Amino acid sequence: MKIEELLDEENEKILDKLDNIIGLSKNKEVLRDIIKYHEVLKKYKCNIEFENYNIVIRNDSSYSIYEDLISIIAEIYYKNGIILNKNILYFDPDEFRQNARKKGKSEYKDIQEGLIVLDLECLRRNPKEIKDEISVMIEQMPSKAFIILEDEFREGEVNAILTEYFSWSMKIDMISNEEKEKYIKKFMDSNELTYNDEIISELSNNPYYMIKNKLLNILVNSKIKNEKNVSRFFDKNLKSIEDKKAKTGLQELDELIGLDEVKEQIKKVISYIKTSKKRNNMPMLHMCFNGNPGTGKTTVARIVGKIFAEEEILSDKKVFVEAQRCDLIGKYIGHTAPMTQKMIEKALGGILFIDEAYSIASYIQDEAGRDYGAECIATLLKGMEDNRENLCVILAGYTNEMQDMLETNPGFESRIQFSINFPDYSAEALYNIFTNLCHKEKYKISSNIKTLLIQHFNIAKNNKNFSNARYVRNLYEKIKIEQSYRVSKSINENIDLIKKCDVEKVIGNLKTTCEKSIKMGFSA
Repeated sequence: MKIEELLDEENEKILDKLDNIIGLSKNKEVLRDIIKYHEVLKKYKCNIEFENYNIVIRNDSSYSIYEDLISIIAEIYYKNGIILNKNILYFDPDEFRQNARKKGKSEYKDIQEGLIVLDLECLRRNPKEIKDEISVMIEQMPSKAFIILEDEFREGEVNAILTEYFSWSMKIDMISNEEKEKYIKKFMDSNELTYNDEIISELSNNPYYMIKNKLLNILVNSKIKNEKNVSRFFDKNLKSIEDKKAKTGLQELDELIGLDEVKEQIKKVISYIKTSKKRNNMPMLHMCFNGNPGTGKTTVARIVGKIFAEEEILSDKKVFVEAQRCDLIGKYIGHTAPMTQKMIEKALGGILFIDEAYSIASYIQDEAGRDYGAECIATLLKGMEDNRENLCVILAGYTNEMQDMLETNPGFESRIQFSINFPDYSAEALYNIFTNLCHKEKYKISSNIKTLLIQHFNIAKNNKNFSNARYVRNLYEKIKIEQSYRVSKSINENIDLIKKCDVEKVIGNLKTTCEKSIKMGFSA
């Protein structure tokens, strides 16, 4: 049997559902690999002590589309016999234990659902603290599959700590304008509507949830008016594409909120590289970005990639490859070096950005004592040296963890040319990030909100797990939901206005959740 034949038509039909959900299509290949893994073990009766179908899912988008992805995973797992039914349980261990005690039970064997979802984002717990309990759950529920929704404060650590039990990783990507444009064009084409590039560009500048509504309105109007040319439904005074010139990388860098020291360092680095190149003395380009979560490391790395292409530092193309531990370290002997080398080759002529880079130094040994992490680092260091004039590797992660990683191998010190520290945002900067999010989605905010939010940010910043801009983004999403609920209950409310009461309600709920999470845990 050829490997391609392991995926039948029904599997592909289920997987095709991911194509219709923006930000999820890349996870198709992960599910294909899981099906192949399952079929090979079944067909060849491989002697595997623990068949691992558990997944860590990380959400890098600002939209809550976990449930769509998880429902498709459940459907695929049930269809292929990995789980006995396709029911999904969003599992609260604390609540389960309380109910079990009332019934005089203490084990998990009575849980019927086939797919168990553990949401660390809700639990706000350190993965190290729950590792033992998770292993007990997995051992006592062998017919179940588990999914962890990786929490924003501990991203990357779940894979490093629980890799023995969670071999598969998925990611919900930030939704780019390019993806939105593809989605819009597919919708137009499937409904036989005619359009031009100006309309696609105009629509893609909207948030994703607004695009869906706008497209439905366009479709309804086209049917009512029997008009397939959608340009008739747009303002004739729309600016032309020529008037909407894309910003340069340096302009995008300047427009970032805060990060003044980081911006200055990046500009100095770029100037130094350009001058050195003119003198035919190209320096080693590799960098290390250190900082707490949500401080802009990934955003700045992407902008650096754009600047590199614009300045033709390595090539005139924007080559920016993002990788995590799961992209570099294999599950079996001999897999790691080729996987790492493949990512290096893919990034030649541009940037290889390794997020949570410290996780590759979390040593995982097989029974023979071979260390996959060390193998990855050795291959990476060789690639950094051999391609010094054709590759820039940017390692990013938490400050202390990154320092520990760099000390694991002296080769890093000689290859990392630039080290940039990303400070936490001030409360004022966090407020500006919030207002910027509102402006992008054309929300107005009451004038009495600023003091409330700055006070809240000053308090939230004291949490050692505070995630800076990511925290603001999640807060903003919750406030939008609260605002829409309030507006839906009255016909006279301004749908574009965020009021103080919306913010107060969300902040109040956050305080309540925080108090509960202190009591919540896996340990009985």
